[in-house]
Amino acid sequence: MNNSSTDMALQLGRGLSVFGIVIVIGAVGYYIIGREHDWTLLDSLYMAVITVSTVGFREVHEQTPVARVFTIILILFGVGAFTYLATSVGNYVIAGELQGLWSKRRMRKKTAELSDHFIVCAYGRMGSQVADEFKRQQCPVVVIDTSEEVLEKAVIDGHLAVLGNAGNDDVLQEAGVERAAGLVTCIDSDASNLLVVLSARTLNEKLLIVSRTNNHETTSKLHAAGANRVLWPYGLGGRRMAQMALRPNVVEFLEVVMHDEELELVLEELTIAIGSALDGKRIGSSEIRERTGAMLVAIRQRAGKMLIAPSTETLLEAGDIVVALGTHEQLAELQEMAIS
Repeated sequence: MNNSSTDMALQLGRGLSVFGIVIVIGAVGYYIIGREHDWTLLDSLYMAVITVSTVGFREVHEQTPVARVFTIILILFGVGAFTYLATSVGNYVIAGELQGLWSKRRMRKKTAELSDHFIVCAYGRMGSQVADEFKRQQCPVVVIDTSEEVLEKAVIDGHLAVLGNAGNDDVLQEAGVERAAGLVTCIDSDASNLLVVLSARTLNEKLLIVSRTNNHETTSKLHAAGANRVLWPYGLGGRRMAQMALRPNVVEFLEVVMHDEELELVLEELTIAIGSALDGKRIGSSEIRERTGAMLVAIRQRAGKMLIAPSTETLLEAGDIVVALGTHEQLAELQEMAIS
């Protein structure tokens, strides 16, 4: 809650408190004044409420001169208290509505200015982890979810958010799908993920799409719909646990390399551009190791074949994606070679 919302809430609390105090004072006053005329506590409270609220209902008892004087005083203070309360309630409601509209407008403006960002569909247990990892890598993220409560949490976590069904073209366009670098859909329903993939691929042919699936048999359908990668969490988790048991040190090394922000060595993938210093060169003659210090671990050739630990005679071509290990500085030098 920001300062403006806090001030409004405090004003509303003060208004309720003042109004309540006036009602209590009025009820006690009427009860004391009318005890000799058989006024009950309920009669006194009723008189206090209709007097302060100025609704003009009939008096329950004939008032004595003292009661009339007390009523005049109560009206003067009560009307002021009631007016203050009504104003506080109005300000709280109106300010809340305006703040909500302004927040949504500001969110839309920020989203409209984004490009090369990532869209995460569904901010559940998996989606929130995906978005946080993008944020850790300093990649802008837009979260799409159907729950306002969930999106409030996403905004608190530092992400831009769009309310709606991610399978809807208008919602995807509001999230900037046509300018996005990638989309990750983590919805629990495979049918919903399939619809999101179809819609996103229709709107952006070059978009990198990663989809979750709960059923391994759905993988081929998601690929056919346009997903570049499909993740089956149970299969991945099972293989990972087995590797932890069989090769714990290897898994620990990969975990550290991929996720430790303080580690100097990192794994990165780079795309070789047309006419760059690496285009048309063999690994040995390119002198990557000598010039940058980075080490090529694998190559995804533009034809789709993955080469692990490529030899020095492997030919590098534009469109190939190289996976390299090195420091940030070494990888920056390799990136320079790959694009110029």
